[in-house]
Amino acid sequence: MLLKEKNVEARTNFRGSEESYNSVKKQILERFGPELAAQYNPYTNCMTYNQWRINNCQVKEKERGFVSTVIVEKKDKNGQVSKYPKKIVLFFENQVSKLNQEKPC
Repeated sequence: MLLKEKNVEARTNFRGSEESYNSVKKQILERFGPELAAQYNPYTNCMTYNQWRINNCQVKEKERGFVSTVIVEKKDKNGQVSKYPKKIVLFFENQVSKLNQEKPC
């Protein structure tokens, strides 16, 4: 089942995996509690290090990310598509700070 988010400008690469959503939300709940877990939105406030940098933010020093697994599709030279799992590390919005105060994070 894929999750859909209406009226949100996607700034992440989240593709709607319910398993990934639940896994990261559980990790946020364990680390930060139910209040922040309720605010979790994979489309706008949980990104990789590089995605935060693109969005004018820096991950705070000594922050630990949340591990998630994505399925990567890769075509070989014959056009065959192969899929494999890849682990990624995500950071929640309370783990980052703005790089430039004039631009929003």
